[in-house]
Amino acid sequence: MKKKWIKRIILLVLIVLLVGFGIYKLVSKNNKGIKSQVNEVTENLNAYHMEANMEFHNGDDLREYLVKVSYKKDGSTPLFRVSLFDKGVNQEQIIIRNKNGVYVLTPALNQVYKFKGDWPLNGAKPYLYQSMLDVFKGKYELSKLKDGYVITSTPNYKNSPNWTKQEMKMTSQLKPIWVHIYDKDNNIAVKVTFIKVEFDPTFADNYFEVSDNMTQARSELTTPTTSTINDLPLYPTNAIISATLKEQSVIQVGDITQHILTYEGEEAFTVVQHILESYDEMVITEVSGELIEIAGNVGILNTQQLIYEYNGVSYHIYSDKLTTSQLVELALGMEVVAEK
Repeated sequence: MKKKWIKRIILLVLIVLLVGFGIYKLVSKNNKGIKSQVNEVTENLNAYHMEANMEFHNGDDLREYLVKVSYKKDGSTPLFRVSLFDKGVNQEQIIIRNKNGVYVLTPALNQVYKFKGDWPLNGAKPYLYQSMLDVFKGKYELSKLKDGYVITSTPNYKNSPNWTKQEMKMTSQLKPIWVHIYDKDNNIAVKVTFIKVEFDPTFADNYFEVSDNMTQARSELTTPTTSTINDLPLYPTNAIISATLKEQSVIQVGDITQHILTYEGEEAFTVVQHILESYDEMVITEVSGELIEIAGNVGILNTQQLIYEYNGVSYHIYSDKLTTSQLVELALGMEVVAEK
């Protein structure tokens, strides 16, 4: 009787080992096959245009965008055009990379910021096809489906450390279908659903030019659906930061009324905010800081300072105590709850 049980146990162990080995071989084969496919797609990637609905979830706050991404390989300088249309406030920002630099256009203000740097290839972007292909350079899990693949990985978004898991679905031809990013509590943080994917499109000669894009965008301006300019000052009540409001004041600098909030504590900071002005003629301002994206919008990061413009208001957040991700959290909290 004892021998029979021993034989059964040995048989069971062998079956488990064989099944496990079979699964391992299948996964290895799938990974090897898709890596070869990724390499081929990467080598032949000359241009694409993609459109998607993108959602950012931050607690009870939801931001929804229509994002349009265009890419063209042009010698040593890749050309990009990214349009981020905020459905909540009915306004658009456009980011362009061409041979002259990186530009952030705000058509509602007729304002342009010019940056230096390697945007957007300097870090992962949930809507960027290059970022999706980069997933295959690291560790990932691959699930083969009838209509494509689901790829699970650990995301690498340096200013969003709470994003801990990413899933993306692609067709068998590696066309993106959706990207989902989850936070540490496994709640959805970002959802990108692609509605149009086109490889090797043809772009007009002026497609990546700043002035032409501004002219076109301003001709299509729509009225903002919401505004916070009458609610100043706004307070970062949605940010979890160890600081309390010590002082607030209002000063006049020329024609600009600035509201100053000073917070003290372990993570002290100061917020200066004012209403943005629009220009009759396009104004281009060169900035030395780093361009960072904040939940579908754009910020400028300098040493101990984050400049963030949203919904008609400019925020300057200063701190020598906070990390970049904490500065981003403050920026996102500013427009969520207005304190009276």
